Amino acid sequence: MTKLAFNILKLRRDTNLKSVEFFEQIESTNTAALNRLAVETDLDNVLVLTANQTAGRGRGNHRWHAGTGALTFSLIRHFSNLSGNELATLGLATGIGTAEALQEFTETPIRLKWPNDIYAEGKKLGGILIETHPTASQTPVIGIGLNINNAIKQHAPHEVADASISLIDLIGTTSNLTDLLIVLLNRLDNFYMQLNAKRADIPALWNPRCMLKGSEVDFVQGDIDYQGTCHGVQADGALLMEVSGEIRPFYSGSVNL
Repeated sequence: MTKLAFNILKLRRDTNLKSVEFFEQIESTNTAALNRLAVETDLDNVLVLTANQTAGRGRGNHRWHAGTGALTFSLIRHFSNLSGNELATLGLATGIGTAEALQEFTETPIRLKWPNDIYAEGKKLGGILIETHPTASQTPVIGIGLNINNAIKQHAPHEVADASISLIDLIGTTSNLTDLLIVLLNRLDNFYMQLNAKRADIPALWNPRCMLKGSEVDFVQGDIDYQGTCHGVQADGALLMEVSGEIRPFYSGSVNL
């Protein structure tokens, strides 16, 4: 009998998950989760997990490369009190929870890059992709991909390896993926309850980890390229940029390092 990459019974026992759907290999956990929501719109706290994601995707048209030993999953979570623009803070809340969980496993500071990336030592450690299905707008699919046991130089293409890092690269040893995932899910669960109750202080938790705060950056929004100083985020999830002496909120766009 083949040993699974995760202890599913332990995941169910030590978290508040209602169900776990595990795949040894799948193209995209987000796609699988969205397909489930298309049929069952009342899902909540459902985990879609895989040991090997072959066609993960990131924000925009970017592809997420995940080698063997990476942690890739999607969480279906219902937010009864959040809607519309309030859900924009979900990505930041997820980043905070993920960074705090990873920080338990390394002394290297875990940083956040607006709006959805996890960094360490100036390199990308992971990413977040949140998507919704038209029939379940308050039940987003929260996709998370983290480099954990996949040593980057051994598993990633050259163009990815130069800008990426893995937890094993930071600590020099493998991590138990089940135990790490339990820590992460419980951290997210606590933070999501605060978010749904509108008690989460996003700026207070995000800004100390903001890797761009105080830095001069290029910010691209559509066809316009802004140069300015990053001042972190505000409560509604907007990135604050000082452009031409004025601090302005930006709700969409991308930051070029």
